[in-house]
Amino acid sequence: MSPRAIVAIAALAVAALAGTTTGAGEGSPLATRRPHAPARQSTVTAAYATSGILFTSLRDGNAEIYVMHSDGSNPRRLTHHRAHDDFPLWAPDGTRISFLSDRDGNWELYSMRPDGTQVRRLTHTDADEHSPAWSPDGATIAFSTDRDDGDWEVYLMDADGGHQRNLTRHPGWDYSPNWSPDGRRIAFVSERDVNAEIYVMDVDGGNPTRLTNNDRYDGLGSNAWSPDGKRLVYLARIDGHAEVCVMNADGSDQQQLTHGNAPAWMPGSEAPAVNVSAGWSPDNESIVFVSDREGDSDVFVMRPDGSHVRNLTFHPGADYAPAWR
Repeated sequence: MSPRAIVAIAALAVAALAGTTTGAGEGSPLATRRPHAPARQSTVTAAYATSGILFTSLRDGNAEIYVMHSDGSNPRRLTHHRAHDDFPLWAPDGTRISFLSDRDGNWELYSMRPDGTQVRRLTHTDADEHSPAWSPDGATIAFSTDRDDGDWEVYLMDADGGHQRNLTRHPGWDYSPNWSPDGRRIAFVSERDVNAEIYVMDVDGGNPTRLTNNDRYDGLGSNAWSPDGKRLVYLARIDGHAEVCVMNADGSDQQQLTHGNAPAWMPGSEAPAVNVSAGWSPDNESIVFVSDREGDSDVFVMRPDGSHVRNLTFHPGADYAPAWR
């Protein structure tokens, strides 16, 4: 999601949980809820050790991290903290989960084991960090930060938080990095050409290349490479909605998959919106995404052509930020 809404996430989530209708940016879940089928609960199984779909949920009164099976069954809460824990992501080998939290006062990056234990803080600044993304070999994490005088940049660090360095070094905002499966390139969102567009660069920050060139924001939510490296999924603002789109890795054959998916955040707008994001299944056969098409923010899956849409979470508490392994 755009850094424009990051600093307001906690306040907006609290307002939504209190049942207010206060307008929000892209970072807030909808305050209006619909009746749902009961959440599918069961006992914890070994399948949660290194796989499943991670997501953030407000179902227990606070932004916490959960994991569920790929069919939406057996949701299990991993974090239990009075602060907001958000935007989880699997390490490639499944042994660690990175996430975002304001538990120490500002948005910092942390990691934990898949059972929620051994929480480690990875960044230590007075700025805000966001959008962690693991390299395919698990040795490096790309992330975005506004530590450089409020200018959002893409950084790299070692998986333990060491050796942090700026990759983009550009006055236009750069954020939401994502590694290619071969580890040679990083896709990211940039506002250097006014609109939020998708770019790709070498892992040393060289050769930044613009992939989208539209009169709209193509940088809502997250972007993600398909496991085979041939395509990218991303969120674009189209007719006031945050729509899931796909394109080839070179920017060609851009296709809109959803229609009326969720309200899109608009700069300066007070209209409610959801935390939109999208990613791929490990087998390349499905796209996981967030939508309010059934009344509130839920995690859905569909085929890469936009067909066979299914709701996985079915819960009145806002569910968002899915990550599949």
